[in-house]
Amino acid sequence: MKSYQSSTKERKINFFKRHKVAAIVTASVLVVALVVVLSVVLTLPAKSPVENEVPDDNPPVVDVDTPPTIVLPLEGATIGMDYADDRLVKWETLELWKWHPAMDFVGSGNVVSIMDGTVTDIEKTTLDGNVVTVTHENGYVSVYKSLSSEISVSVGDTVKAGDKLGTTSTSMMSELNTGAHLHFELKKDGKYVNPASVLAIENDK
Repeated sequence: MKSYQSSTKERKINFFKRHKVAAIVTASVLVVALVVVLSVVLTLPAKSPVENEVPDDNPPVVDVDTPPTIVLPLEGATIGMDYADDRLVKWETLELWKWHPAMDFVGSGNVVSIMDGTVTDIEKTTLDGNVVTVTHENGYVSVYKSLSSEISVSVGDTVKAGDKLGTTSTSMMSELNTGAHLHFELKKDGKYVNPASVLAIENDK
């Protein structure tokens, strides 16, 4: 009976020893976890702005749409027959009343592209003379008529605003009485538009 009691006492002691070790290990784990959590919390950046904070030397780049460069197709010219899509005007050479989907720049000189673009057509007709067509971005197409036979570009050429296309002449037989000039047409998405809506010509008339 004494031996049995001794064995039971020893088992109880071993039981408490095992649980004591487990309790110590559990407490240690909890302490370590608490330290880690506190470290993370204390190292987080402050949500409110810091007083006297130094601004970032490299702010993010913001894309800004730059408007295209637009120039007059002929410098130093006067406006002859103006754009007319809502009324008939008299074409003196033909002695006919017609609408005039263009603006005539009267004078001698170099004809240039009004915007960056690509030369998409060059042709010669009896009524329009020598013609250069330039296609631009955003649906714009500019057409330059009554040029001389000395064309400065070829189909497929990329041109910048102000690049020479040719020179004015009297090659446009339908406007022969106008003299040397540029018959300038502008289209937007396939429809004629008034060049004055794009060109700064108020002081050039």
